[in-house]
Amino acid sequence: MNTRLLLLLFLALHRLSAQPGGEVVFMGRVVDAEQKSVKGARVILVGLSEARTDDDGLFRVSVPASVVEVQVELERYEVVYPRSGRAPVPRSSATPVVFEVKKMQGGEQERLVRQLRENVRKLENDKRFKENEIARLEKNMQDSIRTYQKLFDENGGRNSRLMDSLERKVQQLLASQEAALIAQKKEQLYGQITRTMLSFLDKAKNLRDALARIDDVFLSEAARAEFEKHVTAYNITRDSLYSLDKGFAESVRLFWNSNEANTKMAVIHELSIVQIHEGIMLPLNGSVIGPVRDAATGQASRVAASKKARKGARKALEQLAFPLLNLQLRIDELMGILDR
Repeated sequence: MNTRLLLLLFLALHRLSAQPGGEVVFMGRVVDAEQKSVKGARVILVGLSEARTDDDGLFRVSVPASVVEVQVELERYEVVYPRSGRAPVPRSSATPVVFEVKKMQGGEQERLVRQLRENVRKLENDKRFKENEIARLEKNMQDSIRTYQKLFDENGGRNSRLMDSLERKVQQLLASQEAALIAQKKEQLYGQITRTMLSFLDKAKNLRDALARIDDVFLSEAARAEFEKHVTAYNITRDSLYSLDKGFAESVRLFWNSNEANTKMAVIHELSIVQIHEGIMLPLNGSVIGPVRDAATGQASRVAASKKARKGARKALEQLAFPLLNLQLRIDELMGILDR
């Protein structure tokens, strides 16, 4: 009875400690490039709390149990690793999270670095950029800040007009690098989107032309092999379009911010995926491709199979005429919008 009571008490305490709203201890260690402890440094957990490192470079801060990641900043130090001072909260506080830092040269550099961090935080919430792209941009800006700080120090650190000029240059450089990165990504996306869509259109046209020669498929092994080649090529481009379609639509929305482009993307999706593939090409499995396979394997007579395939091909050819032409026009229109 006592054992059961103790077990229930243990389970109740365990549930209580696991409830959301509790706190955990985040422990970190601050080191320099030589892995020596940095003591007495003011550590700021952005939006949470702050502490100071002890003689071993260690600091401990209580954070809500719901927090899964913290961002650490240090007064008069730049966090070199992890990038932007971001680190996951470990399940156990027994092993400290190591932060490698580098001392800033002066107060103005610290102010500019803090300003840069704010800009980087905004970029990290921008879905247009990947983590490695933000890291590269941040590194370029930190190098620029150090260069400008050196110029400022060489002028005695007393020229406020020079510092204002350098600060403007830092902001201009950040804006220009961000714009250059966006332009580069738009160019890459433009190529990917147009290549994928035009490839689908091209392979759909090739399959259409092969359907027009369906009678030859039942008369020659070479013709049948050629037909199957076109079917396979179409399937590959269709799979590619399927896998990238949603990503393309999201990319256009994020980078071009154009309602016209968004509408064209929706129209192209409807034409290519819904009307052409699902409405016309997919039924060919039963009406044309199946009979071709059955005749080749002897499961159906050549005459009966060719008759069925001819009927299915004729229907598909009639159905494909307008959608393919329309798709070509809509892709051309989209390319014109994205290339502005």
